[in-house]
Order: sequence, then C-alpha cells, then structure tokens
Amino acid sequence: MDTVRLSVDGPIARVTLDRPEVLNAGDAVWVRDLTTVVTRLADEPDVRVVVLTGAGRAFCTGVDLKALAGGRFALADFVAWEDAMTAIERMDTLFVAGINGHCLGGGLQLTLVCDYRLASEDALLGLPAVKECLIPSMSLYRLPRLVGAARAKELILLGEPITAREAERYGLVNRVVPAAEFPEALDALVERFLALPRESVRASKRLLARAFDLDFATFRREMEIELTRCLASDDHRRAMEAIRARGR
Repeated sequence: MDTVRLSVDGPIARVTLDRPEVLNAGDAVWVRDLTTVVTRLADEPDVRVVVLTGAGRAFCTGVDLKALAGGRFALADFVAWEDAMTAIERMDTLFVAGINGHCLGGGLQLTLVCDYRLASEDALLGLPAVKECLIPSMSLYRLPRLVGAARAKELILLGEPITAREAERYGLVNRVVPAAEFPEALDALVERFLALPRESVRASKRLLARAFDLDFATFRREMEIELTRCLASDDHRRAMEAIRARGR
C-alpha cells in the first residue's frame, strides 16, 4: 500500500496516513488502502490499541479536491470512506487519533470514530464541506452527540476551522499538548490504555456506542449482560487477585 501504512507490534498497531505531499488528502487509492488496513485490523485479535496519525505536517485534510474536481473521486469513494469509518467505530479495539497538524473535512470525520483524540497545539480542525457544496457525511450524526447541537451547527454550517485549544474547549478533542511533547504524550496515552483490563474496556466501549440509541430498560439489560461477562473473565479474576495481594 502506498498511501496508508500499517505496522503491528504486539498489542499496538500504528496506522499512518501517508500522502504528505497533499497534506494526506484522500483520493480513490487512499480510500482503498484505508479499507484494506481496516479489514486487516479486524483480523488482528491481539491488537488492543490502534494509533492513527498522519505523515508530515498534517493529520488529514479530507478529500483530495483536485481528484474530486477532475472526476477521479465519486460517490462510491465517499461511501467506501464512510464504510471504513463505520467499521472502525464498531470494532472492540481502541482507536487513538494523534492529531498532528491540519485535520479537516474527512480527516476530522475520521477522528470522530476514534475513542480518544489527542491533538498537538498547532493543529487546526474544521469541516469545510459546506463551502464545496458537500455535506460532512455521518459527522452530521456523530458531531452533535459529541459536542452538542449548537457547536455542531457552528462547525458544520459555517465550515470555518478552529484551533486545537478551541477544539478542546468544545469537547471535540480530549487533550491538547505542546507540539514538542506530542510524540511522548501519545506513547504515554497508549500505555495507559494497555494497562487497563481488556474485557472491561471492550464492554464499556460497546455500551457507550449505544448510549444515545437505546431506551433505558434495554440499555440496562445489555449493561447487565456485559457486567456478567466482566465478572466471569480472567481479567476480573486477575484484578481481584492484585487487590488481595496489596492488602496482605
């Protein structure tokens, strides 16, 4: 694959969007490569955390507008891009977006399906689709759930970018760090996730994904099923053994 790189090292996978010459904008080949990477990750049961970053000075600036204007990017490519993002969202694996530099359009949409968004202080985030007579895919659904309707309308209907610090205040990113500290902060965050019991993280992610869509009674039934699995898991047994050992 030429435009999206994947490396796997035990429980950690690293996905790098790799078209730095166009700030990692996505063309049809890029979408196919992203789809291939996501499919491979679904077949990696030992991977617990996926780190998603961009090569060079940007995370991703969305669709390659030259390809779009030249007729080399069509509806099928938009749909395939969304299919890849939906697959990421539905995996039990944790996805961490490391937002280095510009994160616009489909790039920002890609971070919305990740479980944690860490941004460098020099990042710029936005959804400019309206300016190109496009709509920002299923971020129309995801963004209001993340930041509220008012902030989502501001970002989508105006299409203006915001700084990383503004994004942090909006709740669009979880944390912002100085650019010089970004690589170390990203690695430290991954280690924190890896230190947690896999079963409870998986169950919590799965339930959180449905929190806005199920009625209370149905959600509680599903929660109790997941809680039963946690209590019966080796992860829970080991956690309790550690607590008992500390008490000796």
